[in-house]
Amino acid sequence: MLERRPDRAADRKRQSRREELSERLVAFKRVYRWLNLTAIHHAIWPLLLLLTTAPSAPVEHLPLGWYALRLAGPALAAALALFYLAQPPLYVSPPLAVPFEEPGRQGGSHLQAQVRLALIGLTCMLAIGRFAVGPVGPVARLLLFGAADVAAFQLIHFGVVARTYRSSDQGRFAAIGLFALSWGVRDAIFVGIGGRGGSIELALLSGLLLGGTLALLSAGSRGWLGGFWPAAAAHWLIVYLVFGFVA
Repeated sequence: MLERRPDRAADRKRQSRREELSERLVAFKRVYRWLNLTAIHHAIWPLLLLLTTAPSAPVEHLPLGWYALRLAGPALAAALALFYLAQPPLYVSPPLAVPFEEPGRQGGSHLQAQVRLALIGLTCMLAIGRFAVGPVGPVARLLLFGAADVAAFQLIHFGVVARTYRSSDQGRFAAIGLFALSWGVRDAIFVGIGGRGGSIELALLSGLLLGGTLALLSAGSRGWLGGFWPAAAAHWLIVYLVFGFVA
């Protein structure tokens, strides 16, 4: 019996090392996936602006060919995020990371269901109203791009990133932080290549604040109303159906 104790201690030490190595690999994979998806989401169009004669017009006024390339970044990022989400998770998925969870599965109340329906209904009604006011072409381009952009942000951060953590709290905090960072970096990139003399630091800071606010709203919507759709509807409503037309 005494001779087996060192073996057991050595086994426990090896097991601890394997677990530590596994956690490091998970952390590397987490950051690597986020960087890849974020680069696809945000970097394609800035590279085209730098390397080609792509116009720097607002997305709704781009020629059709350039618009398709502008749309490709967020659309491809969202599609790849869905591909990752279709794979078995590293851990048991926390509720936050289930992208299309229905509130009823989480024991949602009647009030939650009504608020969820009202939010999605308001978003759809305002979108129809924007089309009615027109012009139809630019409105369709802006809203389609917005849908792809929203899907990419939501699926990458509250789907792919969140479910690589053991607990929902860890996944939520990481998703909020990286969501804000992604937004801030995107704003800083466009100011940097815009040639209008804006402050990159100010753009990064304001982007972090705006992105963090939207990320908190998304996390709250997912936590209370449940799933992807309320968070995506609120995101799309605020950024593209309201401020997208005011700006």
